[in-house]
Amino acid sequence: MRIGLDFDNTIVCYDQAIALLAEELFELPADVPLTKLGVRTYLRATGREPEWTAFQGELYGPGMHHAQPFEGAISTMQQLVAAGHELVIISHRTRHPYAGKPHDLHLAARNWVANRLQSVGLFGSMGDRSAVNFLETRDQKVEMITHLDCEAFLDDLPEILTAPGFPRDIYPILFAPSREGELPKQGNNDVISAWCQLPPLISSLAL
Repeated sequence: MRIGLDFDNTIVCYDQAIALLAEELFELPADVPLTKLGVRTYLRATGREPEWTAFQGELYGPGMHHAQPFEGAISTMQQLVAAGHELVIISHRTRHPYAGKPHDLHLAARNWVANRLQSVGLFGSMGDRSAVNFLETRDQKVEMITHLDCEAFLDDLPEILTAPGFPRDIYPILFAPSREGELPKQGNNDVISAWCQLPPLISSLAL
């Protein structure tokens, strides 16, 4: 099967990056959790919304060197490739931040792919762009999912999997890592909470 994969918050986990970057950039009270929700809530509550917007530009730009793959993501993708499946990344993020320094966010993502994924044999050789696609809008992302003839697609955003243009013949799989244990089927898509749950699901679809 050709399996499409989202990138941000599906392959890449930003928990460690958010904590480290928040410590670098802000002097936060000790009781503020160094999580996305904790930092965002504090900055908004103290009238520092522009700083939160700029923080996201740093996180998805140079801060990506702090980001880690989700647990089991690399070994699972290697397992799927070894089983004969083809993997493609199809994701969307603006090319430049809405505020702060004008980092090239697509370049930052491609560098992360090269260093963390292509270096271990996933998504072609380093510098190969054919299996790695970053678009600027959700509509462009859905169009690319259709164009590349994916047979299944994994994403953490339900709104992508249920978008009006999302092809009916592509099997949608929701990645919900914050959910523990057995996850119920939601609408037309299955839900997984960990990467290790993906291969058996793909095997059942390929039968």
